[in-house]
Amino acid sequence: MYPTEMNREQRLFLVNLNNRLSKIEQQLKKEALEIIDTMDKRVEDDADWINDYEIECTVEFYLNENDPAYSDDEDNLQAEFTEGVGLLRYADHSLLASEENWNDCGIPDMDNPDKNEQHCWFYHQLYDHAKLSWDNMLRVGDIWVDINLTLQHHLKLP
Repeated sequence: MYPTEMNREQRLFLVNLNNRLSKIEQQLKKEALEIIDTMDKRVEDDADWINDYEIECTVEFYLNENDPAYSDDEDNLQAEFTEGVGLLRYADHSLLASEENWNDCGIPDMDNPDKNEQHCWFYHQLYDHAKLSWDNMLRVGDIWVDINLTLQHHLKLP
């Protein structure tokens, strides 16, 4: 099923999913920039043992509890992807929470069929990179985001 074949309720669900993922991106970027600020200070401090770090996030999508395939005995994971957010420390431009429209499938806006919907990066990741079908996207009930910070110490021997 393609989004253009869906009823209004299904399309609204997908629009809402995109909007929520966009808000997740914005909050994640804010959190990552705060971590970067703290960690950069530690890395610059010669007295601190930490001399590098990495930040990435994992985003997981789970079946809705009302879905017929949902099972209390299973993890019900539909899709997941990992996104490096530590690159925010090196570049002003990021895929995360950007103004760029990642709609590469030409889905028209519901209220203006001549205009393409604005897709955030995570929504694009979900259908294009994680390969979750539109039908299965309608079955998402929970989104889980983990921010993973890896503290690193490197010592070069002579």
